[in-house]
Amino acid sequence: MKFPTTAEDIKDELFKSVDMIDKLGDLRIQQLIEILHKVKDSIIIEGIIQIFENEERTNSIYTDQKYAGLILKKINPKTEENIELLIHRVLKNWNKSVEELPFWLKDNYGFENLKKAFFDIESKGLSQLELENLKTMKWFLRI
Repeated sequence: MKFPTTAEDIKDELFKSVDMIDKLGDLRIQQLIEILHKVKDSIIIEGIIQIFENEERTNSIYTDQKYAGLILKKINPKTEENIELLIHRVLKNWNKSVEELPFWLKDNYGFENLKKAFFDIESKGLSQLELENLKTMKWFLRI
């Protein structure tokens, strides 16, 4: 496994790991998580966001996001990136079964900041899918 130095590296390593699950189980993903403890939070977050944005791997989208969520849960990287921008990036493609993402958002930004961001985003022009995903995130967090 290559030590990830860019967000693209993280995305690529996670995709390779998911593609090898049938042969190795989640061993490679667990190894990636251990390595990521030595990577800057900003690189981890961007790599994870790119995984949630990715629309090309339709056959493995849930599994990709499930393990991206596991990385968020286990490493809990921190960011001060604009919360609304980050939510907009993931909202269209987020799989509603991956609850780790909204909980990580709450842990990183705080409940009140996230609640405000959700209501600000909700008032903007969102697609039906994005509105449904936002509603699900709010439900998970009891907002």
